[in-house]
Amino acid sequence: MYYAVRKIFYFMQDQELIPTLFRTEYRKITAVLSKLFGLEHMEIAEDIVSDTFLLATETWGFKGIPENPTAWLYTVSKNRTKDYLKRNALFYQQIAKEIKYTSPKDEKLEIDLSPENIVNSQLQ
Repeated sequence: MYYAVRKIFYFMQDQELIPTLFRTEYRKITAVLSKLFGLEHMEIAEDIVSDTFLLATETWGFKGIPENPTAWLYTVSKNRTKDYLKRNALFYQQIAKEIKYTSPKDEKLEIDLSPENIVNSQLQ
């Protein structure tokens, strides 16, 4: 795989590398992450992989293309997934139980965005 990517790299311009990797690797990385999250949460996997490619365009444009771009994509996707899972677990363990919603479900949710309520919310 590494040599194939390097071969592609040498025979194409730098601008063509990320679109080519996107076409070849996006669905593979998304499939692996979708298996982890479950197909019902496939959009999470797609978001993580899309963010990884966005980071690649930003980072590689500034620092240059890494020696093994495919491995870089897989490593960053793996690390972003770990971070997401940690944040998600923290949210459900510590934050979610503190969120209170006391309005009955059949009532329409009204949110008070008055300046007074905003200031009180910020102070709270």
